[in-house]
Amino acid sequence: MIRRLSIAASVAFIALAAPASAVTVTTAFGNPDPGSPGETLLVDFESDSLPAGFSLTGDFAYATGTSGNAAAPAGDATRYLYTSSAIPSGMATLNTRNLRSISFYWGSIDTYNSVDVLLTNGNVFTIAGDALPPANGDQSAEQTNRRVFFTAGDGEVINGLRFKSTGVAFEVDDVFGSAVPEPQSWMLMISGFGLVGAAARRRRSVKEVVA
Repeated sequence: MIRRLSIAASVAFIALAAPASAVTVTTAFGNPDPGSPGETLLVDFESDSLPAGFSLTGDFAYATGTSGNAAAPAGDATRYLYTSSAIPSGMATLNTRNLRSISFYWGSIDTYNSVDVLLTNGNVFTIAGDALPPANGDQSAEQTNRRVFFTAGDGEVINGLRFKSTGVAFEVDDVFGSAVPEPQSWMLMISGFGLVGAAARRRRSVKEVVA
């Protein structure tokens, strides 16, 4: 059954505190998916083959539309991934390249759904559906269909997401993210900052001489 909820604002962002600032969580209301400007689309689940550096393990299935097994995230007409208590472990893991941030469109959020953000050194940050109220499984409401963003804190790198469900079901689509800069990129950035600083000092010196 679809439960309907009246919503005043079409889009809203909510920030959640994370222990020791390991991960910052923000969300944007959906129906349809608001997308993720500034991030790159990494996995859209349209193909069984994933991009290089990504893999799926555990128990999961794919679907398009809504059935007795899963409900398409609101406004989503494409294929999506889901896991469920009806599929042996109710757990699926998306292993990723090293990422600074990652986000996905979470459909019909319910209290029996949760996601682990897998970090370096075996660290795990977990958020359950009840952290995103009302978490009542509404298949069409904006608040229960959200894009959820995770940003790693200092010294942390995101290596994957683990989706867990003890009910029917946890639906996910369109994973976006941003990569951790390579060491060479950091050196170029630092060098660029140095050149900008040197140019600024030179302009100040010239003005002082003219004066």
